[in-house]
Amino acid sequence: MLEDYAIHLKIELGRAKNTLESYLGDVGQFCEFAAERGAQSLADVDADTIAMWLGDVCKSTKSTTQSRKISAVHSLGLFLVDEGIWEKNLSDMIARPKLRRNIPEVLTAEQVDALLSAPSQTEPEGIRDRAMLELMYGSGLRVSELCGVKESDLDIQSRIMRVTGKGGKTRLVPLGEVSLNAILEYKKIRSVFLKKSNPAELFLTRRGAKLSRKTFWFNIGKYAEKIGIGHVKPHMLRHSFATHLLRNGANILSIKEMLGHSDLSTTQIYTNLLQDDILRQYKIGHPRSGMNVKKDL
Repeated sequence: MLEDYAIHLKIELGRAKNTLESYLGDVGQFCEFAAERGAQSLADVDADTIAMWLGDVCKSTKSTTQSRKISAVHSLGLFLVDEGIWEKNLSDMIARPKLRRNIPEVLTAEQVDALLSAPSQTEPEGIRDRAMLELMYGSGLRVSELCGVKESDLDIQSRIMRVTGKGGKTRLVPLGEVSLNAILEYKKIRSVFLKKSNPAELFLTRRGAKLSRKTFWFNIGKYAEKIGIGHVKPHMLRHSFATHLLRNGANILSIKEMLGHSDLSTTQIYTNLLQDDILRQYKIGHPRSGMNVKKDL
């Protein structure tokens, strides 16, 4: 049954590899728990078993982990209902923990400029890395999306790129002039990285293989250290992309589409970063913001 569920997640729902592995791990853990309490099959499971499992395994985990485990069991429940094993999704009775969204870490425009200028433009690796950094910040990509960009995804003439995001969902994002120029410079020397074959992926290592997320993490840390701005994670460029667009008046719905968010609430977290800007502008522009006004008696 779990093999069929795995196929359902991968083929029918198109879940990303990381999500697939997490869900199968959580569901496997749940099945072991149910078996220890006498369940011969998933048909024997009831809502109390689900609640007991969550209470047992989630008591020492973060709310985000708890929420993922509930999502995994909920997904399993939908599958079992479709298969006729459960009459209804028993996990629907389980309340999700309230999640506290962390405020994203972002770079200033000056820090971004310095970071993107850090790679050497006389070495092939530097030209490649500059193109990757420009593209990540210029189009707001996730690191997995960046490393997975194929040459065929680029429409140079229209300045549009097709991006494959979470769950295999695709979206179109604009290519800024600076990003595009950096990519074109890289494409001039891309043959340096080619070996016997020409991989579909755009960004390659010296061995001619797709450049991994781990390598990009290392590279961005190296350039951040070089310019002295501390520890920088790849996702900070994506956060900076969204925040800088908002700060300069971009529509939040457009940003949502460019980021590939399925829920607007995920995008709205960036508005929290602008509160200081709003208060500062209020103090500058409002005639009563700094006045000690007495109430009329």
